[in-house]
Amino acid sequence: MKKAILLLMHQGKSYTEEVAAATTGLGLTLVALSSRPELPEALEASRRHLADCVVTEEPELHSGDVEKAVRELADRGYRVEAALATFEGYRLLMAELNDRLGARDCAEPALRLCLDKYALRRHLFAEKLSDVRVHRITPGSPPELDASARWFVKPVRGASSFATFVLDDVEDLADLPAIQEQMRADRRMKAIFMDRYDFLVEEYVEGPEFSFETFLLDGRVHHLCVHEKARVERLERTVLEGMSVSPPVSLGRDLVLEGSDHVTRCLAALAGHGLTDGAFHVEVKYWESRKRWEIIEINPRMGGSLINASVQTVTGHSLLDLWTESLLLPDDARDAFHDRLAHASQLEALRTGAPTRATVFLSKYGEKGRTVDAIRFEPPTRPPRILRVHVAEGTELEASDRGICLMDALWDADSDRLDAETDFLDRHATDHFHVRYR
Repeated sequence: MKKAILLLMHQGKSYTEEVAAATTGLGLTLVALSSRPELPEALEASRRHLADCVVTEEPELHSGDVEKAVRELADRGYRVEAALATFEGYRLLMAELNDRLGARDCAEPALRLCLDKYALRRHLFAEKLSDVRVHRITPGSPPELDASARWFVKPVRGASSFATFVLDDVEDLADLPAIQEQMRADRRMKAIFMDRYDFLVEEYVEGPEFSFETFLLDGRVHHLCVHEKARVERLERTVLEGMSVSPPVSLGRDLVLEGSDHVTRCLAALAGHGLTDGAFHVEVKYWESRKRWEIIEINPRMGGSLINASVQTVTGHSLLDLWTESLLLPDDARDAFHDRLAHASQLEALRTGAPTRATVFLSKYGEKGRTVDAIRFEPPTRPPRILRVHVAEGTELEASDRGICLMDALWDADSDRLDAETDFLDRHATDHFHVRYR
């Protein structure tokens, strides 16, 4: 029997090439369980990196699919030692299987708490780690909101900024039933919601936003890297994160380190619930009027887009490699693993004043419901080191209120002139990115 890692893939994709490289480096075999892809070629591209693959008939995976796949793969000669899921909708399935296999992972209740944005806010508030007031939205009974505060609406479970917006008028809550129908109909994202389509409204935290790319091992917190969301565009019913830069440019080192310490305290408060191991993408904002940091989301997974590529550029370590390795890490290797994480940390470099590498990556988004006729990004100078175009001619974009990403691009940047770099690359990408719709 070959020892294998089981990758839980969503519709034929899930960072397959990168996970395959990480698995091979550990002397293990990568096998996969995938939900049915919308287009067969999506799965064919992934199969090149897999030793074997089981595909379901449904567009999303369920617990019974995982158990069946493990048995089927065993019959084919693969003994699954651990599971990995980069797609948030399968994070609980990953933890459920890892618990049965004895692989290193978080406890399922802790993951459920993080994935429920209403419950998480209430928990942080009760622990005096948040000042943000929150209300659950009950159909037909809008909450009584303090008119002196600004409020923000978002799904209790969600991703890709799906239906997230500042509440300018309480009457806008009447749009939620139609948005919920979008959520149920979105063929690619439906699994993210885990059959939860309810909403919350919480105080709007006014200030710059950041993400900490963080790793937990044995409950100890290691912040590998921090990104600032340097360009954010607010549409009527969603938020588009157009550019991320690392290290941050709008706040000084001391404030960034203060934010790091706040995130550490919040994660430590969840360790007792079983939030102990794995990769995390923690979104935070600095509430300028109150001079305090606030958690926006604790995502128990690696960040999307080019987060992993950016982290690897800045720190020399891939989050996916570390996450894969940690699943089966022997007890006698833990101290050395902690040392590697501490040595790689950009935040530790900022704390000591050591130099750090810098990146800028940006995303371009499409118009919902439109069909792409042509798409092109070919800058004559300063091309990105990494370019990923996600759609082709003829692609019909979903009619959903979420960020529909067409392209991601990453540049290495000069850390000594990062403000100028972000301004230039923003203009550079805008000038040379072209998309035409039918």
